[in-house]
Amino acid sequence: MTRRVVVIGAGLASAAHLTALRAVDADVVGVVTRDETRAAAARRLAPQARIFPSLDAAAALDADTAVVVTPPSSHLAVASALAERGLDLVIDKPLAASVHEAQAIVDVAERSGVRAAVTLQHRYKEAARRARQLLSDGAIGTLRSATVTVPLWRPDSYYAEAGRGTWDRDGGGVLITQAIHTLDLYLSLAGPARSVVATASTSRGRLEAEDTIHLLIDHGTHAASVTASTAAWPGGTETIHLYGDAGQLRLLGDSLVQIGDSVRPVVDGSVDASGPDPLSMTAWFRSLYEDVFTSWASGAAPLSDARSGLPVHAVIDAAYRSAAAGATPVTVSEERHDTVSDERESACQS
Repeated sequence: MTRRVVVIGAGLASAAHLTALRAVDADVVGVVTRDETRAAAARRLAPQARIFPSLDAAAALDADTAVVVTPPSSHLAVASALAERGLDLVIDKPLAASVHEAQAIVDVAERSGVRAAVTLQHRYKEAARRARQLLSDGAIGTLRSATVTVPLWRPDSYYAEAGRGTWDRDGGGVLITQAIHTLDLYLSLAGPARSVVATASTSRGRLEAEDTIHLLIDHGTHAASVTASTAAWPGGTETIHLYGDAGQLRLLGDSLVQIGDSVRPVVDGSVDASGPDPLSMTAWFRSLYEDVFTSWASGAAPLSDARSGLPVHAVIDAAYRSAAAGATPVTVSEERHDTVSDERESACQS
């Protein structure tokens, strides 16, 4: 059955969603935006879609699925309104600007009887799939440690958009906006985190949240160091290096290498996902939508089920609280609680 989709929001990420939806033969019946420039761009990608200035008008369409591509701070209100109308939800990352709002979105979807997914599309790259299989097969023995690096560059013009990189709109900086993909993928491979120690800073005077952050993650049986930045000119490819007692796996972008007695290339990928344009990841978005729609049709949960996005939110929340408290260890919990506000902002003033 062809999915009838309404897309809420037409910002930077919407082009990748619209392109992927077209590739999986979804029927995009409406797009919500008040910006004429963005509306024109949406029309080029989905010429059959009607453009609406408000959520209420679009929600009245005969659609079964809504794709939410609005700022993170609006996700809970938007998702709640759509869920009440019975629309299944695909929510662009992050699920929300805080862990308690992310949990609330999962709750409202389940209470309303609708399905919800989150676009953590890095899970769908071939290197990730093969790494999961190799770990399951015991290819590197018992995981002992890991390093994760996300060395990105975003110029000042990127942060010129109102609200970008603020606590109120985005929920933070590089960790929740850019590095969430790599961190989520790492957690999906390495398992639940127990506690986090973090330090955060910003090198840009007008940027409210962090553009650089360092984490030490304790999993109980192993540990990882994570570094992420949007101040690492000229930028580079994200890396996940897993060290076991019988070998290693290194994911570099969408490539994968197995290291033991010799170095064996497993996946030789070519996608560069380090820039701000998500169109470079269209194939991963397409795989995500194929999985979401196929899984929903069969009554199964997709790989990107919204509830599966809560662990990375819990780690991000713990990291921000740790940084705000001067690199104090913070236990990772997915339970609802108010995240710090003034305190976490102070962590980025160093």
